[in-house]
This record gives sequence, structure tokens and C-alpha cells, in this order.
Amino acid sequence: MQSLKQSGIENYIFEAKIIEEHAAKYNLDAHELASRRIKREPLQYIIGEWEFYGDIYKLNKDCLIPRPETEFLTEYIINNAGRDALILDLCSGSGCVSISALKKREDLRAVLIDISSGAVKVSRENAEINGVAERVRFYCLDIIKHADKVAQICKPDMIVSNPPYLSLSDINLIRAENAELSHEPELALYGGVDGLDFYKFIVKKYKNICQEIVFECGIGQSEKIYEILAAHGFNYKIISDYNKIERIIAGGKLRWQQEKI
Repeated sequence: MQSLKQSGIENYIFEAKIIEEHAAKYNLDAHELASRRIKREPLQYIIGEWEFYGDIYKLNKDCLIPRPETEFLTEYIINNAGRDALILDLCSGSGCVSISALKKREDLRAVLIDISSGAVKVSRENAEINGVAERVRFYCLDIIKHADKVAQICKPDMIVSNPPYLSLSDINLIRAENAELSHEPELALYGGVDGLDFYKFIVKKYKNICQEIVFECGIGQSEKIYEILAAHGFNYKIISDYNKIERIIAGGKLRWQQEKI
């Protein structure tokens, strides 16, 4: 515990307890695990799992760490998907967004697509652990390079995506600081020079296969994203997270008036 405190780990008491419990459970060396944390490897990767929306998800370094603000995307699916809807989850990572929604809505089905075979593997495991595997299909595809193939896989009722959305300046800052975020896969973080490449592509390429597209976005990106949606015939809803940051943007084809929640 003292070593974590001295290295500047903010929640060192909590993290030391988690490390000690994990080491005892799996007969691992707690000091070795702590040394990894001191080097700023995220706790979630060290223990190989984390909680999201009340459920436990296995993690590996091929997928992003689930974050509380992303739970708003899951809640949107739960509260707004139609009866027996099929969800297409693009850039699905660990699968936490759609899998947690399917746990709460037994009528829903999902197709999860990610570019990383490692992420797809762990998302399959998470679907099994959380009891929804029979209602999920998985594909390892590049949604940009293999867009035509993706568009032929299914005709979804709703597309959801928490895509890579960090800009080039964001990525350069992460590299320079060598902090926790530098341990997460850059492939799942970098969204082009302005961070908007995936939003532009998803709306343009997949707008004709569904009536609704729902995104998570980064700080300060919401206006640009609803401009993208509006340019392609979508109205939109914006939902703010716990910190009043505009975090979820849902685009629908003439189904609602623009509004912020």
C-alpha cells in the first residue's frame, strides 16, 4: 500500500485492497502486481476484469477499459430499442455496451463487430459469462475497409457505437505523458486528425441500413457530430452524462424533434 501511495496513485487504499484480494484469489504475487500499477499500468488490466453497469467483464489489452459514462449508451438501448430489436454494435471492444443491454432486455439480439481479434475473443467470453451468448453474433472486421460486407451481415433496428474519437493532438499528448491511457490500445482510441473520422464514415456508409444511429462522443465533439447527422437526414437527441457533458447522441430519421436531455 505504501508503495502505491508514494508513487502518487490517488486511490491507493482502494487499489491496494483490490490487488491484494486478486493476488490471494489466484495465488499471485501482490508485490509484482503492485509494481505494474506503479508503472501506471491500469488496475483493470492488471486484474483482467472490471465492472460495467453492474456486470463483470473480462478485459485484455486489445479492448478499452469500460467507463461509467459509457453506461449511458447501454441505458439508451434498454430504454429506446423497439421490441425484439436487433442491435448492430460497431467497434464493440469488450462487448460491455450491448451485452449489458441484452441482460436487461431478453427480447433483444445483437451483432458485435470489432477490428481486433483479441477484443472479439474477450467479447465472446463476456457474452458467455453474462448469459447472452445465444443472442449475439460476433465478427472480426474493419468497419471501414470491410464496410460493404458489414452492411450485408444484417439489417439492424439500431446501430450503436463508441468509436475511436481521440484527435491527433490528444494521441500525441497521451504518448508524451506515458500515463494510464497510453496502455490502452491506440487502435481503439485514435479517430483521425480531428477525432471524427468514424462518425463521418458510419453515418455516411450505414445510414441506409437502419433508422437510428446512437453514438458516444468525446468532450466538445457533440456539435460536430449532430451536424454530421443532420447533413444526412437525421434528427437527433443529446444526452448528458453525470458531469453534464454532452455524451450520447442519437440520430433518428424524422422520428423526433431535436432536443437535449
